[in-house]
Amino acid sequence: MKAKAMVVTEPGHMEMREFDVRKPAPEEILVRTTVTSVCSTDIKVFKGLTPVGRYPLIMGHEISGEVVEVGAEAARWYDLKPGERITVEPYIPCGRCDHSRSDHLYHQCPHGGIYGISLPCDAPPHLFGGYGEYFYVLPGTIVHKLGDRMADSAASLSSVVANGVRWVKTLGKVTFGESVVISGPGSQGLSSLASALHAGANPVVVLGLSRDTARLELAREFGAHHVVDVEKEDPCEAVARLLPGGADIVIETSGTPDGIQAALGMVRPAGRIVSIGLSGGLETPIRFDDLVWKSISIITGLGQAGNVGDAMKLIDSGKYPFEKINNRIYRLEDLEQAIRDTEDRPEGFIKGAIMYGT
Repeated sequence: MKAKAMVVTEPGHMEMREFDVRKPAPEEILVRTTVTSVCSTDIKVFKGLTPVGRYPLIMGHEISGEVVEVGAEAARWYDLKPGERITVEPYIPCGRCDHSRSDHLYHQCPHGGIYGISLPCDAPPHLFGGYGEYFYVLPGTIVHKLGDRMADSAASLSSVVANGVRWVKTLGKVTFGESVVISGPGSQGLSSLASALHAGANPVVVLGLSRDTARLELAREFGAHHVVDVEKEDPCEAVARLLPGGADIVIETSGTPDGIQAALGMVRPAGRIVSIGLSGGLETPIRFDDLVWKSISIITGLGQAGNVGDAMKLIDSGKYPFEKINNRIYRLEDLEQAIRDTEDRPEGFIKGAIMYGT
């Protein structure tokens, strides 16, 4: 059997290739890919702008799939059978270092790998990314089963939703009745919105740009109490109008210097800012006197380690239409277009996904 996959042969160049699909080794699992969501990180990996990218590479780390065959050793570790649907966490911890043995920092393990980013395809079994028709699950991978009613498209967002859980629960420590402002209505912001609402935050305000109409409409559908177009109203003034004392927590997902500065103005004294957006190396000047006088806590952090289990429960609850986040569907052959659209969003675009069998 053969499998097609899009391969980044070197930064900036991608081509379709075919690979032999062999039986999984005893410690492996063979999975047929169903949906891979396109992440903005894929843009950086494609362009060679990450320190961990390894080439030639099959990208794609937001994956859902159907189990085809389970190796004999893997069957002892995982309660999986052919036909069951799964999603995998991108990070593969080594299981031996201190980071690997921690609840929420195993994604900092320097010895493991990352699906679709740091596992090159130049050696058998080759298929370690979601932009291939099949992929192999390697030892140490953290696997989550899909609920019967969970859409594959929503499950492919498990790590994204887990990021939202992380920003709200693990880092932000949001509690019932606290006010939350979410700056940026992309998939990270929408996942944070669902997590904040699920935690009982009230009110929750979502900020976006004029071109974010579709995203802001989906934020309303998720249940946001207020949405604000920051090109029509100054964000600090809007938050002051809605929350006269300032927000208990601001979750800043854009990473832009303007967004971070605005977060400082929107948070209440002794409030918290969770800043997780990457700026691409831009410097953000901050007057630390302002932080001290207002007793503001700024919290940062990477990824979803330790939060995917909660994310799967949140998706499976059916309370939030996560499947609507992937609102642009592409064929594998159209991956380059999907990445271009992710970088330069066309009107109405929320997030793209490669869907197999369509």
